[in-house]
Amino acid sequence: MKKLVIFFLVLTFAFAKYENLIINLIGNKTYIQYKGLIQTLIKDNNVSSIEDVITILKENGLIELFFEKPKNIHPTFIFVNNNPIFNTKTLYNTLNNLGYYYFYPIKINKKNNIYKITLEMQSNHYIDPLNFIKEIKNYGCNVTNIKKTQNYTYYIDCQNEYINAPLITQKTQNFLNIKGEYWFNTNNFKKALIKTSKYDNFHPYIAFYDKNLNLLNIITNNNLQRQIIINIPKQCLYIKIRDNFTKENIKRGIFIKGLE
Repeated sequence: MKKLVIFFLVLTFAFAKYENLIINLIGNKTYIQYKGLIQTLIKDNNVSSIEDVITILKENGLIELFFEKPKNIHPTFIFVNNNPIFNTKTLYNTLNNLGYYYFYPIKINKKNNIYKITLEMQSNHYIDPLNFIKEIKNYGCNVTNIKKTQNYTYYIDCQNEYINAPLITQKTQNFLNIKGEYWFNTNNFKKALIKTSKYDNFHPYIAFYDKNLNLLNIITNNNLQRQIIINIPKQCLYIKIRDNFTKENIKRGIFIKGLE
């Protein structure tokens, strides 16, 4: 009997923890209608995170994302433990990876430890919250809460934020990015060799950033060349490489290799 009481207390606590989230996502009317089902699903699936809750709601058709026709939506993203420049890059990368390319900020606010940005985009559906949570985790960020009124508001903790960039290694690696911009983790190398394919030459533009995405230095060269050896600043964790004028000069990709 004691074990049964403890079981129901745990279940009640788990449900209560996410009750407001569920109401925010599906609306009070739908919540009242399906409350018993949702309680059972949470019990049966051992829910322990926002991602678990949204997975259950989505799999059971309780989250409505699509509109009858495209319209402008205005999702808001609130970052804590923030670094606005870093947060914005992470957000834009996340949205790009989810297939969103045409959007722009309509409201930005930075106060104390809170960075808030609202975007406008045209779509035939809301951003899928489950896909957003999974994608932004690839950058060390966690969604801590979601609220939905006319639009979605995401609360995001970026304490462990990082750029999901390939590591430079001692082995020459080839990369191709149709956008013509390449990010790398320096992997503690002090130097690196960068070159184009044998059919290309480029005007090097290399920017160096620390772990917080503060700009340390920029190397540019207006002369066409096929390869360049760079010295990497001591505090540098990330480098960005592109052509100084046009991505067409590196349309076949670049090669990079770490040097001791």
